[in-house]
Amino acid sequence: MFDRGSAADYDAWGDVTGPQYHDAGWNWDGLLPYFKKSTTFTTPSASDAENYDYTYDVEAAYGGNGSVQASYPPFQWPGEKVMRNAWKDLGVPSPKDGAAGDATGVFWLPSSQDPKTQTRSYSRTAHYDGVAHRRNYHLLVGHKVTDLLLGEPSGEEAQHEAQGVRIQPVDGKNISSVAVHSVREVILAAGTIHTPGILQRSGIGPKDVLTAANISMKVELPGVGQNFQDHAMTNLFYNMTTDLPGPTQMFMNQTLIKEARRQYEQERKGPLTLSGGNSGAFLPLSTLTNETTSILSNLSAQLPSTYLPSSAHPAVLEGYAHQLESLVDLFSSKQAAVFEYPIGVGAMIAFLKPLSRGTVNINPQNPTAEPHVNYRTFTNPLDVALTVHGVKIFRRLYATPSAKTLGPVELSPGQAVKTNEDWVRWLKTSISPSFYHPVGTAALGPKSRGGVLGPDLKVHGVQKLRVVDASIMPLIPGTHTSSTVYAVAEKAADLIVQDG
Repeated sequence: MFDRGSAADYDAWGDVTGPQYHDAGWNWDGLLPYFKKSTTFTTPSASDAENYDYTYDVEAAYGGNGSVQASYPPFQWPGEKVMRNAWKDLGVPSPKDGAAGDATGVFWLPSSQDPKTQTRSYSRTAHYDGVAHRRNYHLLVGHKVTDLLLGEPSGEEAQHEAQGVRIQPVDGKNISSVAVHSVREVILAAGTIHTPGILQRSGIGPKDVLTAANISMKVELPGVGQNFQDHAMTNLFYNMTTDLPGPTQMFMNQTLIKEARRQYEQERKGPLTLSGGNSGAFLPLSTLTNETTSILSNLSAQLPSTYLPSSAHPAVLEGYAHQLESLVDLFSSKQAAVFEYPIGVGAMIAFLKPLSRGTVNINPQNPTAEPHVNYRTFTNPLDVALTVHGVKIFRRLYATPSAKTLGPVELSPGQAVKTNEDWVRWLKTSISPSFYHPVGTAALGPKSRGGVLGPDLKVHGVQKLRVVDASIMPLIPGTHTSSTVYAVAEKAADLIVQDG
């Protein structure tokens, strides 16, 4: 699913980081041109649009000719339309295109898929294969960056300067490292899980983390490895008793799967062009419960220190205080989704606006090993209460006239789960901490708010060092994060070029 969050999600970035970041374009208006620039959207054929009710708004959402391809597949299962109509039965609106900033309601989501080959379009096909022949472009596989080469400051006001990286093989057979020196600057793009480790092993990070690992501190940045966020998710399970064609029937029938393979291999059509799903419901809190006022009151009363790790630095607490203020606004808004319900992948729910914050820190006993990843899912009790409201809507959904045509029978959690307390117990055993959307561990923001990066994506206190990956996001947007990362990268490219 290659979608974007609401305009409100990205405007919140400027709110939590401050005016300097807002004015530098870290908001919806500043990022929309880069969303457009990163992508080429191909409209579906007229017959596909009519058959599946595809809607889109090229003028408002697209118009670029970027390397990443976005399209709708030439196939949808019949159950998709049934469930889309079921959400409409509940009064959920249906915007023309969620990618234009109005990402609440039930709407279509393109795939990052090449419409000619019906294969995945991603960073390799979009940004590597076409330039791999360049003599100055080297992709060294089988190796990892361990730490940065930092030049020592030469004066009282001087800063450390990034001068390269150290790398070593990952096979464990050869532990020797090699220094690779930079000419202009170093750009870290190791992702939310591994970027903080490179910084921390280089002596850039929280004092307590570096001290525990016996690493000499060069730049104290309390926010490195903190502010970790992801979309927790879970599934309810329903058995559909009507005989409607779907993927389960196809994969269990050799004749059907053989025909599907023939269609795909010879015509690039049929069910195997469908990677997962292309529609979903993205719902604000007000759609799910009439207890919004009480929830917002409880949220407004929270102190930043109550549910963060006890080791959280005052600057991290200050940044989280600004996040709580912004989240009150987002939970109050009808233009910001709190939960996602993908259509086509069962009764799945993803929590889009978590209050809990995790950490990704180096292993103090073995800093070069894989990091300690602590999601801390549901450590803020309001997350549990919110998710109870989120899952309970499934029973209303499957009782709608449209959904009842499928003959749904709830298998899990089952009718024994009735009260809020029952739902809480079930959630705590069924929740998965990750929808594979990790963000936030080297976030934009002033150092006084626990931020790691300036508006130019440069690391505070270090010259010639930037971060460009999902770790820069101060708040997780209510969307699958891949298209946002591409937009951030396009904006970063402009910032790098501007610096010469």
